Amino acid sequence: MTDKPVVSAYGSARDLPSVQEMEQQIAAFKLLGILLPKDQRNRLNELEREHRRITGLVDSFYGLLGRRNWVFTGDLNLPAIEHVVDADDAETAEARLIAYYKEDDRIAFPLRRLHRFDTMRPRIGLLQKALADYEAGRYYSTVLVLLSAMDGFVNDLDTAARRGLHARPVEDMVAWDSVAGHHLGLSHAHQSFLKGFHKTDTTEVTELFRNGIMHGTLVNFDNEVVATKAWNRIFAVADWAESRERQAKPVQPTPSMRESLRRWKDVQDQKTRIEEWQPYEYEPDSAVEGLPQVAQTCSDFLAKWEKRQWGPVGAYFMELGSTRSSVGKLAVLAKDLYEALDLSAWTVLRVRHVAAAVAHTDVELLVDGTTHRTDLRWVRVDDAGSTATEWEAGRWALSQYGPSLFLKPETIIESPTESDETHAAG
Repeated sequence: MTDKPVVSAYGSARDLPSVQEMEQQIAAFKLLGILLPKDQRNRLNELEREHRRITGLVDSFYGLLGRRNWVFTGDLNLPAIEHVVDADDAETAEARLIAYYKEDDRIAFPLRRLHRFDTMRPRIGLLQKALADYEAGRYYSTVLVLLSAMDGFVNDLDTAARRGLHARPVEDMVAWDSVAGHHLGLSHAHQSFLKGFHKTDTTEVTELFRNGIMHGTLVNFDNEVVATKAWNRIFAVADWAESRERQAKPVQPTPSMRESLRRWKDVQDQKTRIEEWQPYEYEPDSAVEGLPQVAQTCSDFLAKWEKRQWGPVGAYFMELGSTRSSVGKLAVLAKDLYEALDLSAWTVLRVRHVAAAVAHTDVELLVDGTTHRTDLRWVRVDDAGSTATEWEAGRWALSQYGPSLFLKPETIIESPTESDETHAAG
């Protein structure tokens, strides 16, 4: 990947190219408002309000936390972050943000998304161990692992001129067209990352001072603030890496007004259909013809797991974004996750469609002699890796494919008698 010209940091979220483009399109649509039906004019106004709410949220976040070197990343949950920034002072906001990261799945979800980078996959195992350490309060270990992982990840991004994160100047860390590219975002936080320390200091630090920590001169960094900033930083670096990929792509021509209107109408029609959609459920053998056959997908996944066919098992794993892993890589990942788990019997009990692109299959699994009654979460995706509603072209993918996410102590039930066991494949 060749280096792009230096991008200046953005003074506000409204300065991002994609945001400015959106504002221009909204303004153009409003000029034609008299030609649009009333419900579409109302939706356009809703879109404008939501657009301003999000950009205002980003700027409020940085106003409170930017100087403390926290970065707004694309994986943050917006309603939850609204609570974070609804604080009277930076100390309260920081405490709320740390509490946010400690909630279930706040780190595990974006951590799973890091699989989309080929150069990050070799480090995922270490990152999962770092998460276990973080949850156990071993913050020193978390910090050291994450610092080394993000250094190596950035080093491998550009094989023509290898430079780790510690060797990148501040101006190189502006994320193009990304909320991490705010002037108080990643490039601002990177200044503390590069700050030099030349003698041992036992004072407690709450910044991610990479130089002092990795060189052993700062020894009192074992706290939740530094460890949580390390997680925040690695996700910000991932956003930066993704922005480089987008920036390197050829510039797409600006759509005509007619094309923009057609796309906007398609979005509104899709939104209406989603709003009218209602949840439903059924048992596998009673599925109505024409309904999405999630049960068949689930059955095939479980059959492949039972037969230990790791390539086909991995093919069902959900991958976000347009980057697709090779069959071999998915097979290796599936083997790593499932090889130690012997699935000897299984039953698909029920299918529950909870959203237009999300379904749960309630299953009973006999794994290593223990019966689990649990559910598998499936998301419908298209060829580009985006979610696709059940009436659109796509396939069902297992979103939470790590077995520890559905084989839990609370899913264990009493082992059935031999006569009660059911094997769906039989």
